[in-house]
Amino acid sequence: MTISNKNITVTITPSLDTNVVTSARPYQTELMEQAKFENLIACLPTGSGKTYVAVMLIKEMSYSIRESIKKGGKRTVFLVKTVQLVDQQSDYICTHTNLRVGRYCGELGVDLWDKEKWQDEFEKHQVLVFTAQIFLNLIDHNYFSLNHVNLIIFDECHHASGDNQYAALMNKHYDNCFDPPRVLGLTASISSKKIKPKDLFDHAKELEKIYRARIASGSNRNETIQHGTSAQVQIINYSSYRDEILSKYDSLTIPFDILNFMRNTIENYISKRKDEYKNIERNLSHTILTTDYRGNNIAIYNQQSIDYTIFIQSQSIIILNIRRYLENLIEVGYELGLYGLLLFAKESRKKFKSNHIRLSMIDLSAREMFDDIFQRLECLIDDILKNLIQLNNNNLEILFSPKVRELLKRITQQQNEKNPSGRCIVFVERVYTATILSQVLSHLVLTLESPWNTLLKINHVTGIKAIFHEKRMTTKSQRETIKDFRSAKINVLIATAVVEEGLDIPQCDLVIRFNKPNNFSSYMQSKGRARAKQNASYVLFMDESNAEAYSRDQMEYLNYEEIEKIIQRGFSFDEIDDDLNIDLSQIPPYCPSNGVVIDATRAAQLIMEYCVLLGNGQIFPPRFLFHGHTSPYTCILSMPANCPVRDDIQCTSKRKKLAKYKCCLEMVKKLHEQGEFNEHCLPNRNRTLLKIDVKIENRIFQLLDELFEKKSENSFEIFSKQITKFPLKTDHLSTSWYLYQINNELGFVAPCELIKLPRFNLYEHDKTTIIEVVYLKIINYQQYENHLKDFCQYLFEYTFDDMNTNTILKFDIENSTFKLLPCLLTKSGDIDCNRMTIICNRKNKFIQNNSELNNSELYYPRHLPDKRFYMNISDNSLLKRASDPWDQKIISTNIKTYADYFQYKVPNIHIRRDAYLATMKGVKKARINYLKEISTNIDKETIDSESQPIYYPIEFLCYSPLNKIDLELIYKLPSILVRISQLYRIERLRKLFADNIKYYSLLDVNQMPTVTFNDNLKTNKNLSLLPLIPLIYNNSLSNHSNLQPSSDILFQAITRRSADEKTDMENLEILGDCFLKLTISMSLYHRYPLASAGALTIEKAKQISNENLYRIAIEQHLKKYLNVIKINFRGKDANWLPPGYIIKKKNNNNQLNLKRYYNQNVKRKAFADMIEALIGAFLISTDYIITIQFMKWLGLDVIPLDENNHIMEIPSILCSYSTNDEINQIVNKFYKEQEFFYIENIINYKFNNKAYLIAAFTHPSSFSNRLTNCYERLEFLGDAVLDFLVTRHIFVNNTNITPGRVTDIRQDLSNNGRLAYILVACRLHTKILHNSPDLFGKISIYAGDDELFPKDLSIDNQLNKDIDQWADSTAPKALADVFEALVGAIFLDSKKCLQTVWNVIEPLLQQYINRSITDPNLNPVRTFFEQGGKVISEYTQTNTEKETTISICIIEATNGCRYEGYGTNRKMAKANACRKAIKSVIPNKIIIDN
Repeated sequence: MTISNKNITVTITPSLDTNVVTSARPYQTELMEQAKFENLIACLPTGSGKTYVAVMLIKEMSYSIRESIKKGGKRTVFLVKTVQLVDQQSDYICTHTNLRVGRYCGELGVDLWDKEKWQDEFEKHQVLVFTAQIFLNLIDHNYFSLNHVNLIIFDECHHASGDNQYAALMNKHYDNCFDPPRVLGLTASISSKKIKPKDLFDHAKELEKIYRARIASGSNRNETIQHGTSAQVQIINYSSYRDEILSKYDSLTIPFDILNFMRNTIENYISKRKDEYKNIERNLSHTILTTDYRGNNIAIYNQQSIDYTIFIQSQSIIILNIRRYLENLIEVGYELGLYGLLLFAKESRKKFKSNHIRLSMIDLSAREMFDDIFQRLECLIDDILKNLIQLNNNNLEILFSPKVRELLKRITQQQNEKNPSGRCIVFVERVYTATILSQVLSHLVLTLESPWNTLLKINHVTGIKAIFHEKRMTTKSQRETIKDFRSAKINVLIATAVVEEGLDIPQCDLVIRFNKPNNFSSYMQSKGRARAKQNASYVLFMDESNAEAYSRDQMEYLNYEEIEKIIQRGFSFDEIDDDLNIDLSQIPPYCPSNGVVIDATRAAQLIMEYCVLLGNGQIFPPRFLFHGHTSPYTCILSMPANCPVRDDIQCTSKRKKLAKYKCCLEMVKKLHEQGEFNEHCLPNRNRTLLKIDVKIENRIFQLLDELFEKKSENSFEIFSKQITKFPLKTDHLSTSWYLYQINNELGFVAPCELIKLPRFNLYEHDKTTIIEVVYLKIINYQQYENHLKDFCQYLFEYTFDDMNTNTILKFDIENSTFKLLPCLLTKSGDIDCNRMTIICNRKNKFIQNNSELNNSELYYPRHLPDKRFYMNISDNSLLKRASDPWDQKIISTNIKTYADYFQYKVPNIHIRRDAYLATMKGVKKARINYLKEISTNIDKETIDSESQPIYYPIEFLCYSPLNKIDLELIYKLPSILVRISQLYRIERLRKLFADNIKYYSLLDVNQMPTVTFNDNLKTNKNLSLLPLIPLIYNNSLSNHSNLQPSSDILFQAITRRSADEKTDMENLEILGDCFLKLTISMSLYHRYPLASAGALTIEKAKQISNENLYRIAIEQHLKKYLNVIKINFRGKDANWLPPGYIIKKKNNNNQLNLKRYYNQNVKRKAFADMIEALIGAFLISTDYIITIQFMKWLGLDVIPLDENNHIMEIPSILCSYSTNDEINQIVNKFYKEQEFFYIENIINYKFNNKAYLIAAFTHPSSFSNRLTNCYERLEFLGDAVLDFLVTRHIFVNNTNITPGRVTDIRQDLSNNGRLAYILVACRLHTKILHNSPDLFGKISIYAGDDELFPKDLSIDNQLNKDIDQWADSTAPKALADVFEALVGAIFLDSKKCLQTVWNVIEPLLQQYINRSITDPNLNPVRTFFEQGGKVISEYTQTNTEKETTISICIIEATNGCRYEGYGTNRKMAKANACRKAIKSVIPNKIIIDN
């Protein structure tokens, strides 16, 4: 064996943060691979991940433990030294595998189990964690055989020596196995004895001999050291309390004199009893040996035998225990001081006080001695010690030893100067020292100044068999204490050797050896507890009062340091591989044809650079394995699972380094050939960009679009209104116009024949009116021209007041873009010119006398600025004359009568004072907008005012523009014309789609439902048109359908919320968005079988981007259909252009008015939203095939067609080289070995192609699965499938749900915590194949959270927990990725059957979806700021110990309360703070974490 002080291999490390490890470290993978083929002792520094190597190996070798033992299966055994480690290691294995783990120690009463019980245990569990003695007993008594063990792991294997259980197991049983298990030993120290550096080799050889194994430390020692602990060693000298303090104060020696006297008394008693025993024993033996003790001397023999028996029976172990207590008392006093002595004396008195102690003493002299000692102890405690402490209460020098005071000083120094949030472990040798020192320190801390008197929180932990204090240390209390230490409820832990091994507290930055370590192992293990990466210290206390002992201890520590350095340099039985002197130039470089030259060194660098790109921000380094212990060596290079090159590279050379660099060169060549490296042989930083030829017209569009300025989705766009021109082909007026009927009496004429329009609704106060436009005939326009023009102007300039027709608009039918003239019809369907003339003649027509008044007419007072309509009241009891006294509000003293009042208001009108006044009642202002239902609630005051009689002189009244009947008929006209012009465009749009898609024939409008202008997702009961069926492609035109989008749903799809209709596009947009993502994802998955998930994601983002959808809206001429602006008929904001009218040219505000009447203004994103809404419209009104064909017509890549216009096949999930006939057998074998049937049982789905399942659980860092791709592509597809299914479910089952709520739920579902929670609750995380310690650690923390995942909860109960806990931000993203990949795997395996996928995921998501729908999920940030909250400050804080930076956000609610949030970035910190604020205000609501 040789000790190597040089690195055997060179590891190339990328220039990134060395503390960020997201894949298995090379030395871990290297050791695991070696351990698969040979017995191995992994000698690694504390903290470098030995247990991770063990778990990796367990998983790698788990294929043989999946079967029942009865069927030839085996078991893995993990042996540990302590009960605590049984729990710790079994929990660790449970968290990271789905193997059935059993745990066994004496505490569980396993010593009483019979063979049958043990056989059950071995049958039920696949991995069994034992304390070593328990397992040795089983093997010794043939309860179990090592032949049934595939792998045995020895934790802290350096303990094997002599008759130790580890050594006994190997020496007695291992060599007798015909099929011995693989052995893996874990150690950091090689030896558990006091050794010198020169002895290390011999101990290492002995360890290898015991375990029949080879010691290995990994070929790169620098890396293992880097990831281990690195505490600075410090020596603290202290003076002896006995020499320094007791020698100064005589009174302090009294307690020790008393204790020494008591101890001497017992010593004298024991000595005397020994002499008596020897005498009795000598006499009895002499009689037996020299006399006829069975004959003549039998009486003497009998008496001597009785004396001997009585003496033996009178011996009491209690006396020896009392002596030990007294010795310990003296030792504690000298070590801790007077206060510690008092505490221990009190504990001793409690022990002595027990009656059974005294009664167990048969010897009367022993009882008398005990009584005397007890009285002296009572006196010592109650008188002497208490008085001494009271007298010296403020003298810390007397109360506490220099050693204790130095201890506290060092602890406070660490917290004050280096790390206020750190932890400290103080190791002591004995249980009673731990117990008493904990109390002493706690009392001494109280003497410190603030804040130290409250900052230090101290407790102790000892072995579970220790019985010293009244409260025995149990496994539970041990766990709770360590848990409190981890969580900083305790920051100083006094401990015996029980936590030297296995306790991992990353925040522990100070370890103090209060008592010296017993051996090198104790030294190394306790030192290894200082896990903090910065400012960690390992402190050794040394008594400087004894020069000889001090020198001896100092030399011992120096030896330990030297041994540690030797171990760090590494053990190797191989020949010395002097890599540093190897000339790499002897390896021929890679020289592509373009003049690039890549040598071995550059190749290694390129491989690491490529892996950084491959990980997309994470590091999944390659794996280098070496075969052969002597030259020549074979290096095997494996790339991460998401690398296109899945073949392992194997190169052989006389030196490991040469073999390794040859592999790098060969891999560079393959990656270059694969296109992963560019023409300069550099990692292709555009590897995530698919090589897709952009159509020339698309490039031209973008060029022209950005010719003058850069545009974005938020750029505003001005475009013409939907109804600007009606009808479209009316540039030149002809004499033949087309007459249409709206209802029996109302109609209109247009200069050309219109496309047939569907029936539609108008909404009155208490009823819905169906309007049907019916073509009647062609008329001679010139014959009716004057009547039509006059009637139109009369209506829009006189009847419909405040339409700006007398200000900024003017009538000009020849130049108007709205060429339509309303008319009245006779019963025979002709234009009723006579009635139209009569109506027009009502203009400014006055009432001449009272006899003209009747109840069917409407009137208005001509003196008022606006037309207020009134009805006549025919009630003689209400009549008044103009001369009657004025009984209303007096506005002038001259007003005496009604005539006076009206003469005062309008002086130029003569009023007949003897005439009757007209008795009127007000009529509510006529409604003009019947486009949607409005509230009919009218306040009482308005009703009262309209019902009160009002009096006007007859001279003041004019006929209203329309009588009651005509007003009811004609006032609907503007709304009717708006709908006609809108539906005219909708029908053209409907025809445009039918003509281009060609998958259905356009239905006649008579076959179409009445257009309601309502939300179709709320009113349409036929949402079964979103069936859960296989989502297959059909590119054939042979299957025609009658399914097509209705006018109603197309109107919804083009209408923005800003249009203020009863419906808008938002819900359709959401539905279309998720289906667009699904179909694009499916197509890309098919079309680019070798593309990475990153490349697919980038391309999908391009295709579904608002920029691309805007381009589609322009190129397919759909832009003009968008309906944005709310229609206003009246007032200063009026924007509806009446038929036949234009804007006057001479107007100062001409440009502004033009925009208002002709144009709409909206962000570009609105056009993208319309495209998505149109997809949603097709989706709920046709089927998947027609919808996909519509999307194809739009120009979206939703059907993966090859160059022959054939549908492309689903890409194989298997790796490219896996094409032989035996691949299915290999896949099924791997599936069984990994027990993936567990996943199928949980999700209740059996995969037809097991490769999909395997791929879904293969992390990119995995090397174990070389059969399939990793999960990334499946996750890309599954994300879209999941989003669509959940969105569909929400809409189908909850018709009244708001778009905002749907968006919240969709966003929430993308939260990693939601899906990660489900995966862990089902324990599916244990099946993930990965080689990432970082992921391993994150899963450990997340899945090991007992509050989030209680061990005793079933899966159903776990999934039914408060879903607010599902959004834990600490959940590793990989868990959610695997869930989505599983969805994608089921989708492909079931031939894209949506029903099958939903059957699997619905039970898992049911609780979450139901709760999200019934209780609004609140986006915490949005909700908080909507409620008036504000940000106070945002900043970052660096944790130097963890070398991490966290963001902190402080916010303030409207009530003044402030909340502080934390996160890895500002966004997460703000969300965390807002979440706390919202939960405090709305505790029963569910909050989304985004």
